Amino acid sequence: MSLKDEAKDIFAKTIEQVPNLIIFLGCISFGSSYISYDATGFHFPTANPKIPFIIFGVGLIVVGILIHIVLREKKTKKLKDETVLKFNSTTLTIKIASIQDADNLNNNCAFILPANTTFVDDCVTDTKSALGAFFSKYHQDKIPEFNEALKQILSSKHILPVNGIYYEPSTVLILPEEYSIQAKVILVASAEKSPDRGFQTDPSLISNSIRNVFSETADKRINTFFFPVIGSGHAGMEITEALNLLILCIKFHSKTFHHPKNVFIFVRDTDSRKINASFLNSF
Repeated sequence: MSLKDEAKDIFAKTIEQVPNLIIFLGCISFGSSYISYDATGFHFPTANPKIPFIIFGVGLIVVGILIHIVLREKKTKKLKDETVLKFNSTTLTIKIASIQDADNLNNNCAFILPANTTFVDDCVTDTKSALGAFFSKYHQDKIPEFNEALKQILSSKHILPVNGIYYEPSTVLILPEEYSIQAKVILVASAEKSPDRGFQTDPSLISNSIRNVFSETADKRINTFFFPVIGSGHAGMEITEALNLLILCIKFHSKTFHHPKNVFIFVRDTDSRKINASFLNSF
């Protein structure tokens, strides 16, 4: 870090402490209003507090609180719809919408829907999950038999579970054409499931999932991808961290794979309100 950057950092940290200092001085002023002194010494509390000191102290406390609120708000950035980031040969757009409502679909597009390492769970029936919401809208009739059909699809593609139950983390499965809605539908095991710990994920698993998605689609003429915020659902990642991680992984792996020209990340409206988008300033 250069001397100039260090000076800026010190100045920024000093500014952050200003409201605390003002509140502290206000407390001192307020407290001193109840202190009196005469020939017998100091008296606290005094029977006749100094009104100007009280007013001044309360004023400082209020000003300090207001400055603290202003500085806090400046650190918090609301996520905006249609936020666009560009890196390498990829244009990434963050949309505040549900992934199943994506439009302008064609054969060059693909929906990326998170699964877990069993590829069999109740997510397909849970409309709060990306997979469930998508199937509820487009493949309602296929939901009852989907888990069984999924096993057969995996087997037909010679994707087998490691120990009879769990598949390799970050496994990518491109579903057959009967599941396409012009755009392809792709599942990725972006969370691990175990009997004792339930669903969980981590940065390396998310990164490998993105890399494998791009790798599996490199020769499929797919250049547009629709992602939900992977890792923020049952896997339990905090929504801001999950979005930040997803963007970082897409940015990193788009250096290797040049076919992702357009990437859309869909953030549900209810989730967008929980996101502090100030991290986007670093992209």
